[in-house]
Amino acid sequence: MTSLMRRMLVLIPLMGPMGVMLPGCGGSAGGTIPVGGDTAANAPPGESAGKPVSAEPKQISIDNFKYAPGTLTIPAGTKVTWTNHDDMPHTVTSTGKPKILNSEALDTDDQYSHVFADPGTYIYVCTIHPKMSGQVIVEKR
Repeated sequence: MTSLMRRMLVLIPLMGPMGVMLPGCGGSAGGTIPVGGDTAANAPPGESAGKPVSAEPKQISIDNFKYAPGTLTIPAGTKVTWTNHDDMPHTVTSTGKPKILNSEALDTDDQYSHVFADPGTYIYVCTIHPKMSGQVIVEKR
């Protein structure tokens, strides 16, 4: 019997009690995390108690020379990630100034992310294929 096998035989009986102790480490009884995200539960009354601390990230797909969805409406503070699924490179570049969005050329499966802090409408294009355009509408929380 190799030394590795001997060590495994010693460790396996010790792992049983760990499986019994782990369920008490937190989470719900079913082993899932409650839905609803983080909240500012300890905030002073009337400030932000019960409101989400951060918005759930959103995805925009680049495929077949289109951004999908073409228009995305999100609350301020949301992180948006663009993923290029085309065989051609594309960019995500703001049409206005300052250039809030300004990715490098994204090859297949490359990603670009941006957190939208301020409300407004952000129009963007692919600088390689200017007929491709999309917009992100950011609403006040």
